Amino acid sequence: MKRWPLHKAYFWETAPFFRALLPLVLGIVCYYNDWLTMPGSNGLIIICIAFLLYLTITISQKSGRSFSVFSFLLLNAIMFFSGYIISYSDDVQNNVTWFGKNINTRNAYLARVTDAPSEKERSWKVAVNMISMVGNGKIQTATGKAFIYLYKDGPMLLHKGDSILVPGKWQLIKNAGNPFEFNYAEYCRRNNIYYEQSCSPNNIRLYAAADPATTSFVDKAHNWCMQQLDNYITDAKTKGLMQAMLLGDEVNLDQDIRQSYSDTGIVHIIAISGSHVTIIFMVISALFWWLKHKKHLWVKYAFALPLVWMYVLMAGASPSAIRAALMFSLLAFSIMFQKNSNNLNLLFAAAFLVLCIQPAWLLSTGFQLSFVAVLSIILFYKRVYSWFSPSHKIIKFIWASAAASIAVEILIAPLVIYYFHSFPLLFIIVNVLAYLFMGVVLILGIAIIALSFAPPVAQVIGICTVWIVTFFNKIVIWMQAIDPASFHFLVLKNVELLLTYIVITGIALFLIKRQKAALFTALATACVLLISFCNDEWINLHRRLLVVYNTEKNNQAELINDKTYSVLNTDTSVTKKIAYAVNPAHTNFAAWREEKISPTEIVDLNGETMLFLNHSIEGPARFPVNYLFINDPKENDPVKLQKIFSPSMIILGNNYPRHQADKFVSLCARNNIKVHVMSGDGAFILNY
Repeated sequence: MKRWPLHKAYFWETAPFFRALLPLVLGIVCYYNDWLTMPGSNGLIIICIAFLLYLTITISQKSGRSFSVFSFLLLNAIMFFSGYIISYSDDVQNNVTWFGKNINTRNAYLARVTDAPSEKERSWKVAVNMISMVGNGKIQTATGKAFIYLYKDGPMLLHKGDSILVPGKWQLIKNAGNPFEFNYAEYCRRNNIYYEQSCSPNNIRLYAAADPATTSFVDKAHNWCMQQLDNYITDAKTKGLMQAMLLGDEVNLDQDIRQSYSDTGIVHIIAISGSHVTIIFMVISALFWWLKHKKHLWVKYAFALPLVWMYVLMAGASPSAIRAALMFSLLAFSIMFQKNSNNLNLLFAAAFLVLCIQPAWLLSTGFQLSFVAVLSIILFYKRVYSWFSPSHKIIKFIWASAAASIAVEILIAPLVIYYFHSFPLLFIIVNVLAYLFMGVVLILGIAIIALSFAPPVAQVIGICTVWIVTFFNKIVIWMQAIDPASFHFLVLKNVELLLTYIVITGIALFLIKRQKAALFTALATACVLLISFCNDEWINLHRRLLVVYNTEKNNQAELINDKTYSVLNTDTSVTKKIAYAVNPAHTNFAAWREEKISPTEIVDLNGETMLFLNHSIEGPARFPVNYLFINDPKENDPVKLQKIFSPSMIILGNNYPRHQADKFVSLCARNNIKVHVMSGDGAFILNY
């Protein structure tokens, strides 16, 4: 007798939160990309109507395919518009008290400093939250976040929690306008920060100093832990790394070390994530070593749950940390209430809850990397680990770390290439070492804090920590140098990223499920992907550009021919700033190899000429050029320049103060002279 055929559950049936997460994500994406424009009240009305209809169908117990489809659509509509409304509510622009709705230079603003001022090259960056707005003899409630850059006219006297009066000279946050640069303005907008201002400390008035009594317990704990690490770790680089890894505070993190970790693919150990939560739980479990029976496991989780959340909040509550804490909480509840848990469903549930709290985190690189990394481990770790079955405990531990590293890279590598344009060649080795290193130094950091009441012991642990971190950093720098240069300039465009994931999905389904259709789909997609790469290469080999980058008060001019760049004009005193401006363009233009040429002030651009005028001119002689780049504030008469050079466009360099640049632009407008201002219009790019 034949067996009755059993239906094998689809993954969305074993992980039901996936079906709720998908329409929620779509609603968030629609809001932030302006694919759907409507007030939040309309979305709320639609949700209420859809919910009432769904409730009616459920109560009436109607069955049939048409009713099932209709109820399915109603549920998805509810989740979609919920995502839209949550995003609408989270956007500060929709708040009636947002200070950005009525910017007036004659107003003064009362604001509170929300974080410790961070030091920049020429200024201090102060993050503030608006409290009220003072203007026309009235005081109005105001909300919203902003940045204030205070010139370094003296020591920084502001502290977190201080209330200050600031002028109303707010300006929208803008990008420098360089090709392929990091979209800092968009990043700030996603964090509800739209405005900034630069001013002298003399323009700021302290209204009320921070009251220590109002400092939260979490902040006090964070500051105390930071102080203990500062006391017992003498090496500046080690201290900055430990404060970032253990407490999520990157204020003292050495940027060269961060770049080395990024290039070798282990920057994830700095961000507070699931690995940190796991180590914290291991430490807590060690305190309950005497509870060995499985039926007492819930005690460990019950005790660890509030401590994990305390740690995550103390470490800054980053997207990856919140995701990890939520997953741990869901796992803890399932164990405490003796419920079976599905890791995939826990991940989707954690993502769902995170996005309900902070919908803009969907577009956060940290959230995406964290989510995809955990998803990759859940899907592939057991299968990768089954490739090899060591018997020795040490080899088994090393292989488990290597298998985790391989499993993570399957889905995370395309995203890392897309965002960071690099792929570490020795990712397996360096990740195994990184996991070992992270476990050791985090435990040492916890020990320093816990044993700070015994200074001699804490000092000895601090010395050991410095030695281990210094040794590991040398290994990382050595491995960074091994990677081929081309592996730091990889590019995946939007469509290519999607095609890459289709290929990975198809191959995975074929290897795991033996689905031939998935293999054929992967092969066909790989062909399309290869064609796209060939098209990119053809475009790169036929590119002819002149680019003048916007690098604050400096300028960098380059010729990009084929897949090389040649520097025409530069400032060697600010190499880091110039590198920050030009590296994204070099990467995305595939022109990271330099071709040396002799410095010149006039360039022939396929029959057109461009003159770089870095000094004043005298005399009535005429010298016609097509493009004139001027970088000397003494040259402030565009009419004279037009008579001498007859350019089709004048490019105004960054050496001009803002008031002088504005005056120059107004003179050009009156005399019908085309002008491109680097400070306002961004980089100047010319195809020739």
